[in-house]
Amino acid sequence: MRSSSLVLLAVFSACHRGSGEEQAPAAVLVTTVKAARGDVSSAVEAAGELAAVPGNDVKLGPLVAGRLAEVAVAEGDQVQPGQLLASLDLTPLRDALAQAEAQLGQARAQEANAKARLQRAEKALAAGVAAAQEVEDDRLALATAQAAVRTAQAVVSTARNQLGRSELRAPFAGVVAHVFVAPGEPVDANKAVVEVARTEELEVRAPLAPATAAGLKVGQRADVRVDGLPGQTFAARVVALAPTIDPVTGAALVRLRVDNGKGALRLGAFAHARIERELRHDVLRVPRAALLGGEQPALEVVEGGKSKRKQVQLGAQDESFAEIVSGLSEGEIVIVQGAYALPDGTPVREAAGAGPGEKEPVPVSEGTSR
Repeated sequence: MRSSSLVLLAVFSACHRGSGEEQAPAAVLVTTVKAARGDVSSAVEAAGELAAVPGNDVKLGPLVAGRLAEVAVAEGDQVQPGQLLASLDLTPLRDALAQAEAQLGQARAQEANAKARLQRAEKALAAGVAAAQEVEDDRLALATAQAAVRTAQAVVSTARNQLGRSELRAPFAGVVAHVFVAPGEPVDANKAVVEVARTEELEVRAPLAPATAAGLKVGQRADVRVDGLPGQTFAARVVALAPTIDPVTGAALVRLRVDNGKGALRLGAFAHARIERELRHDVLRVPRAALLGGEQPALEVVEGGKSKRKQVQLGAQDESFAEIVSGLSEGEIVIVQGAYALPDGTPVREAAGAGPGEKEPVPVSEGTSR
């Protein structure tokens, strides 16, 4: 009997110890910071394609139809004002000019002949050997011949202009953005052959919600990043805000001017812009990494060595920090990494050598060890 009682007592003691261990779960390692005051910049995110500044991008085409004889440039070439870009086959245009000049010569000969006949008729009339009607007829013939000369001169001028319009020359210093037609192809009048653009400055034309666009002003600075150039940032500024809203998309257009003095940016590239609206000084802030997802913004704080979820109201946000308008007090310990929406009351402890930020030691709950 005595031995049986000892066995029962040992089993009971073991069960009691096992139950106690289950009631003391291990603390979760977390990284914490102290909620403190600092500066946060209020910004707007926008995105759009890079385009040339209005007036700095032209598509050039001949003013006459013909066959393209030469393209003297290629995409990416730097060009100077007046530089030859492309030209049509000049043979038919030169033939047309020669024909017009021949017709002008014929008209001038007819004019000279009519003038001489009028002079003879006037002398004959003065001598009494010609009728007045003959003189009037010769005057009319001279006027007709003179009109024919003026018409032929206009045809010659047109033919010369057409010959000059067969060449496409750069209107300003820039870069060849695109060549649309290959040599030997026929082109219609005004069909684009070459596109030339200035690229020292480019624009991002981004649609924004009207309420967001209303908070922007011309002159506000911005930073622009491009998908194809990771890690690079380009200075920009707001240059215009559309006074109307697109009836199809319901968006308002904002135009940003981007500095491209080094030529790294390319037309048509997709760009992301961060427009700085204002810099808010001395506000309560936490790292953005501390924010929990969900419809209602929230944080995890540490109280008595355990996690506690707090709903907060956010203000301005930048790339690093978020302003806390309400729901958190200065000096509270906020979990930055390791929260993962921990249930309230979860024991936590700070990870040794954790990330940057002003930290306080976090108490360890009973039954756990560091």
